[in-house]
Amino acid sequence: PPQPTAMLNDLLTIDEEKVTYESENNKGVKETKDVLLNENDDLWCELRHMHIADVITLLSDRIREFVGTNGGAQLAQNSGNDMSLTEMATALKQLPEYRETMAKLSQHMHLAHKCMDVFGKLGLLELSEIEQTLATGTDADGKAPKAKALVDNLIDTLAGVTSRESAIRLIMIYIISQQGITEDDRRRLFSAAGLNESEQSKILNLEKMGVTLQQSKAPSKSFSSMFRSKRVKSTGRADKDSEYAMSRYVSNFKGLIEQLVEDKLSIEDYPSILPLPEGGGSSSMGSARSVRRGKDSGGDSKASNSRWGGTSAAESSNSTNPKDLANRKFTGGRQIVFQVGGVSHSEIRAGYEVMAGNKGGKEVIVGSTSFIKPAEYLDYVGSLS
Repeated sequence: PPQPTAMLNDLLTIDEEKVTYESENNKGVKETKDVLLNENDDLWCELRHMHIADVITLLSDRIREFVGTNGGAQLAQNSGNDMSLTEMATALKQLPEYRETMAKLSQHMHLAHKCMDVFGKLGLLELSEIEQTLATGTDADGKAPKAKALVDNLIDTLAGVTSRESAIRLIMIYIISQQGITEDDRRRLFSAAGLNESEQSKILNLEKMGVTLQQSKAPSKSFSSMFRSKRVKSTGRADKDSEYAMSRYVSNFKGLIEQLVEDKLSIEDYPSILPLPEGGGSSSMGSARSVRRGKDSGGDSKASNSRWGGTSAAESSNSTNPKDLANRKFTGGRQIVFQVGGVSHSEIRAGYEVMAGNKGGKEVIVGSTSFIKPAEYLDYVGSLS
C-alpha cells in the first residue's frame, strides 16, 4: 500500500534515515535539504505507516488547526489582506515561537506531496490497481477478471510504462500469480515492455526461486492467485485500509504472524528448537522464555534493546509515538519473526497491524537480514546463478 516509509524508499533518494530533497525557500531560491526520519521524530513515527491520502489529510488539518489557534487570524488582520493557508503557514514559520512546529508540519507535508508527484508522473496508480488485482485474484469490485482480458490489459499498460523497474515487477507478479504463463504470452509481454536481455533475465531467474515460469496446461478463462490472499476484512484495522483499492492485498507474511499470535502456527512446518511447555502453544512458550532483560513477559517494552537487527512492530505504530511506548504493557509474551533474505517495509507494517489487533497483549518484533527496496530486490533476483 502507498504509505510514507515504502514510498520514500521506492520513489525518493534516501540513505538509511536521511532523505535529501530540493525545495524553494521564502525568497524563491531552490535549496537542497537533508532530513532525518527516525525515532526522534514523533510526527514521523505517527505518520510512517498510514495511507498517504490519510497522511496528507491529517497534516492539512493539523496545519489549519495550528494556524487558526496560533496567530493566523491576527496575521491576516495585520496584513490587511486575505491570506491563504499556505501564506499564513509561511508567515508563522518566521515567528520564533511557532517556527519549529510549523517547520516540522511543512516538512512532512512537502515529503508527502513529493512522493505523490513522483507517484503520479510514473503512472503508479494504474499499475498499483493492476498489481492488486493480480495478487488477490479479484478486481476492486471483487470480480475475477478473465485471463485473456487481463493479458490484453497488461500489454496495453506495459506499452505506456516509463519505469523499467515497474514493468519488470508487473510481469513478475503476473507470472507468479498465474503459476506460470504461456510462451506466447511471455513473448508478447516482453515485447510490449521493450525489455532487453539483462532485464528479461531478472524475470527468468524467478525459476531459481522455485517459481513456475511456463504453464503446463492451457490457462483457464479466469485465474486464481497462488498467494492464498484474502480480501481485507471489514473488522479491526483492515476496515480503514479496505477503503483504498490499492491496499487490498494481504501478504503471506501477515498471515504467518496472525497464526503465530493466535497459537495456530503449524509445529510441523515451524518446529520448536526447545522443548515446549505443557500446552505447547506459542503464547506459553513466549511467556516462559521471554527475551526481556530483567523483566517477565508482562514487563515494560522499553526494557530490552534486543531487536534481532530488526524493528519492533510496536515502534512502527501509525498512531503511537515512542514516548507513549514507555507505559505500554505486553502481557502475552514477545513474538519474534525473523525473515532470512530480507523484509519489505510493508511487511514491517503488517507486524504492527497484527500486534495492534491481537487481544492477547502480545508484542511482535519483525527482523531480517536486511530491509529491501523494490529496486534492490530485482537486482538480487537478477544476480542469482
